[in-house]
Amino acid sequence: MKISKISSKSTAMLLIYAIVIVGSIIYFVYMQQFGTQGLEFRIEGSDNIFTIFDVLILILLPIAFVLLVISTLAFFRKPNMKMFIVSVAFFFFAVKEAIVLLENVFPKEFIFIENAERAIDFLILLSFIFLLYRK
Repeated sequence: MKISKISSKSTAMLLIYAIVIVGSIIYFVYMQQFGTQGLEFRIEGSDNIFTIFDVLILILLPIAFVLLVISTLAFFRKPNMKMFIVSVAFFFFAVKEAIVLLENVFPKEFIFIENAERAIDFLILLSFIFLLYRK
C-alpha cells in the first residue's frame, strides 16, 4: 500500500474518521470535563456491586486488543486496504471497550458514555461499509 495510491474514497474515509475523533475528544475533554471530579477509582463501578457484568467489562478489553493485534499482524503479513480497514474497525472496538471500562471504574465523572459508544459504533460501521464497497 503506497501513499501515492490513496484514492479520493480513502481520503474521504480518513476525513470522516478525523472529524468524528476530534469532535469526540473535544466533547469529552472540554465540554464534559472528564477527569475534573477527582478520578475516584472503584472496581465495582457505579452500582457498588462487583458482578458478572464488571467481569465482562474487564475481559472484553484484552480480547479487543488481542483481535487488534491479530488483525494488525495479518495486515503487515499481507498489506492491503481491506486488512487495514478490518484493523481500524478492531482498533475502534478496543477504544470503545476502554471507554466503557473508564466509565465503569470512574463512576463519579458523569460522562455521557452512550454518546461515545454511538460515535465509535458509527466509526466501526463506517469501516465495514468501506470494506463492503472496496474493490
